[in-house]
Amino acid sequence: MQDRYVGDVGDFGKYGLLDFISSETKLKLGVNWCLTSPTQKEIKSDDGKFYDYLLSGTKYETEGKVSKKYAQRIKECDEQLYNKLQKIIIDWLDQGKNPEYRCMMRIEDGKILPTRTIFYSRSLNKTNRKEWLNNGIQSLSENELIFFDPDNGIADDGIYVKDEGKSPKHIYCKEIRDYFENGQSLVIYQHANRTRKFNEVLKDKKDNLIKNLGKINDNQIICLRYKRGSARAFFIIMQEKQSGIKPSK
Repeated sequence: MQDRYVGDVGDFGKYGLLDFISSETKLKLGVNWCLTSPTQKEIKSDDGKFYDYLLSGTKYETEGKVSKKYAQRIKECDEQLYNKLQKIIIDWLDQGKNPEYRCMMRIEDGKILPTRTIFYSRSLNKTNRKEWLNNGIQSLSENELIFFDPDNGIADDGIYVKDEGKSPKHIYCKEIRDYFENGQSLVIYQHANRTRKFNEVLKDKKDNLIKNLGKINDNQIICLRYKRGSARAFFIIMQEKQSGIKPSK
């Protein structure tokens, strides 16, 4: 996750899903942002610029590139969440796009997620992975449901050995297993791989999760596609005692 993604259309789907799962399961949510800093190449890209669905009906509406109908359809999914994210983006624009007004802290302080949510916001880079992992496990040890928000999602099987776990844009099956073995259920963000069909990627990721997590049944892992903006998905991995809970909204 990066601060510049706050409020984009992918964020809307993310928080809506987490709020729904938390309310349905009554599990205490913990968020590991997998926070990273953008490269110069990323800063020049369009990533994180898909927030114009929030401009409808505001003084910035003419800057938006989506129709009022499109914005309204999203708003109707969760009006309260829409309004909270809209305030963040409008504040940011009012302040000349000052990054302090569009950052993870605004999500943590803005009552976007359930009030009992615990956030682990330590930045991840190529040199602090082990410390980042251990501190995260300790910080979120009392939470029953953990959300991981890596930029790219789950690393391909075997890549941990290849790059010594140094990619801050991925979460590794080895790390996912550490949390799962603590008895925690998990939600993991997965971005599309532009070189392969996304459904094929998701099948491989699920197969690798089953292989690496040990004693786990197929019905304990749910994969949900989110089709607003860039292709993305979420893996929901439930402990066996909770596997009967299936998000349907």
